[in-house]
Amino acid sequence: MSDAGPALLSVTGETRLYFVIGDPIRQVRSTQLYNKITAEKGIDVVFAPLQFAAADFDAAVAGLRSFKNLAGIIPTIPHKPRMMKVVDRVEPRAKLVGAVNSIRVEADGTWVGDTFDGVGYVNGLVSNNRDPKGRSVLLIGAGGAGAAIAVALADAGVSRLRVVDVDTAKAERVVAAVRGAYPGLAVDTGAPVPAEFDIVANATPLGMSSNDPYPIDPETLVPGQLVTDMIMKPPVTPLLQAAEKKGCPIQVGYQALVGQAEANLAFFGLV
Repeated sequence: MSDAGPALLSVTGETRLYFVIGDPIRQVRSTQLYNKITAEKGIDVVFAPLQFAAADFDAAVAGLRSFKNLAGIIPTIPHKPRMMKVVDRVEPRAKLVGAVNSIRVEADGTWVGDTFDGVGYVNGLVSNNRDPKGRSVLLIGAGGAGAAIAVALADAGVSRLRVVDVDTAKAERVVAAVRGAYPGLAVDTGAPVPAEFDIVANATPLGMSSNDPYPIDPETLVPGQLVTDMIMKPPVTPLLQAAEKKGCPIQVGYQALVGQAEANLAFFGLV
């Protein structure tokens, strides 16, 4: 029996549903964590994974809109940016990021979107005595998670931030958004040179598949600098394994998930 067992065994016709949506979905671990937390608190909800492709997005959203016992949605790859366009109201942080990873369904059917990827990432750092305040960060990836992390790091008071993505226009958009909201922060996009930074953060999906290339050449890492990942499966990505061999401390993706749990559940009105 998994940690989610007590919640799954108590599902009734009155249970409110939360779906984690994505493609792929096998890497998702939030369902297990959130079911465990809510079961321990005696809350009659259940979190379940739901996989659909980007090509089926419109049909899937229409279906979700029709469910009367749907209480919330947690979008993951690749649906975060697109889900922002279908919610009825977007919270300021999500507007700045340009994506949502949490949607609350109000009693009247209104969908309200926010994002907690970045909050969770920073909370994970802080809870492990790695407060990013005053530190420099090289962020690889400017998608939904990367943009959220960039905003959260700026809010946490990092001294310098560089955002890098193979899609340079995407990286430039994130930099422009952060610069506009935090004009005192040194933020740019450019060459991924780990030696210039205290923290190297991977916010790309590279590492989920065994044949993926590294998001950054691990040989360029510097012993002692912190290397982090947002990927849940595998729990320790090839990048993090290589970083440890280079003498770098690491933070795994699950720590960011734990870091965002309370904030996300509070947004849902469950804690």
